[in-house]
Amino acid sequence: MSKKPNLSAVKTAVHKEKFKHGSLAVVFTVVFIAVIIVINVLVSALTTRFPSMNFDLTKEGLNTLSDEATDVAKEIVNETTIYIIGSEDAIRGDEVYSNYSLKYSQVANLADRLHELNDKIKVEYIDPDMNPQFISDYAGDSLTTGKVMVKTDKRHKTLAVTDLFSIQQDSSTGQYNYYSKVDGALANALYLVNLDTVPVVAFATGHNEMLTVSDNLSTFTGMLNDNNFEVKEFNMLTDEIPEDASIVVLGTPTTDYTSDELSKLEAYLGDEKMASSRTLYVMTAPNAGWSSMPNLSSFLAEWGMEPQSQEVLESNTNNTLYNMPYAIFANVTDSVLSKTYDNVVKVQAAPVKRLFTANNDISTYSVIETSDTAYLSNDEKVLETPETDTYTILAFAQRYMDNQGKICANVVVDGCAADFYDGSSLLGNSTFGNKDATLDLIKNLTGTTDTRVGLTVNQTQTNTMDISASSAVTWSIGMMLFTIVVPVAVLVIGLVIFLRRRHL
Repeated sequence: MSKKPNLSAVKTAVHKEKFKHGSLAVVFTVVFIAVIIVINVLVSALTTRFPSMNFDLTKEGLNTLSDEATDVAKEIVNETTIYIIGSEDAIRGDEVYSNYSLKYSQVANLADRLHELNDKIKVEYIDPDMNPQFISDYAGDSLTTGKVMVKTDKRHKTLAVTDLFSIQQDSSTGQYNYYSKVDGALANALYLVNLDTVPVVAFATGHNEMLTVSDNLSTFTGMLNDNNFEVKEFNMLTDEIPEDASIVVLGTPTTDYTSDELSKLEAYLGDEKMASSRTLYVMTAPNAGWSSMPNLSSFLAEWGMEPQSQEVLESNTNNTLYNMPYAIFANVTDSVLSKTYDNVVKVQAAPVKRLFTANNDISTYSVIETSDTAYLSNDEKVLETPETDTYTILAFAQRYMDNQGKICANVVVDGCAADFYDGSSLLGNSTFGNKDATLDLIKNLTGTTDTRVGLTVNQTQTNTMDISASSAVTWSIGMMLFTIVVPVAVLVIGLVIFLRRRHL
């Protein structure tokens, strides 16, 4: 017969203080470890779903969206996809352009936050090696690792690495400084691809222009692109003027226009079916050869403007930059632009003569002009005893196309083509007011002054961060600390307590 278990002995053993405390310690340890694991899993899932829960440890807040970018994201109503070209691991691990010390993971971090704000915004990673078909579908955009394409059913915009980051060398110290433009660039692209219509600036070629999009206008066209204008180029001799062109630019032509070409311009400016204003913007410079362009000169004269061949110089050194008589501090009048612009400098500018202030339905204005101490460079005798006067550098003619005065045909003659040339630092230097004045004039001409066209793309220096580790490193540290180190430490402490209690 089997021996019955001694229940009283088991009961006594269970109630022993040693067993009681030891069991509680084991249960406490197991439960605590389980809680830690569950918390880690939940936090990991939540931070993936809500990226804003991740702390931004950078000094400049590089992984935090600006208020303007936040507002743009919240207003998106169309399905929009941010395609980041490259493998997700490489992007998030700062492996892209790491040899240039760029923190490329910022692109992924800010894209995540944009998606979090609005589920209409999706983020996808396109590895060129794994998805060559996508790359070939957009062959014209030359999609390589590091580029970003933002797309809706309306249009798409591709951002190069130079749109997202910049590297500048300090001329005094020789040190390289690294800047991020990711926040503004992404916000601008999101806004652009969701616009119903985009103002187009079309550059005409075919007349040996001194300034062309493909050669020497990257600073100017870059400014236009940053402010959500679309840039096109066409040949006046062989192509029609783009139907959606808000501005047609003649980048300092050096040969005359034919009657057929001028008819194109007349039809463009006189098209009563256009639902928006349109502008012909003519750039010129000293000695541009207007005497050999009688047809184009006559066309502009009908609009009350006559480009001159001389160069405007300044006799008062207080009105010059670095005492250079050809670098003139100019004045922006309030005839068209109402804001105040400081340090607007015009270099090697030609005057523009206004033939009338008003004639039938056309009115002319002086937008940018010199002080009354300027003079014209004709010959050495004039230089010795210059006759000073106020000269117009940028003239503007306007004709209303509707009874409400909202739709206009405009012609601008700008005597300072050097302002737009890539060799000039005036448009790209915030010290001067040239960029703001030029951009505000273009907005005025295209009727986009009350829209978001022109979102600010600020540069934020990235090599001043307190936290210099990459996102991959900080992620690894977090995983090691909270997923391994803390639970193991708790387990060891629990075992020590358990073993000590066993011997009590």
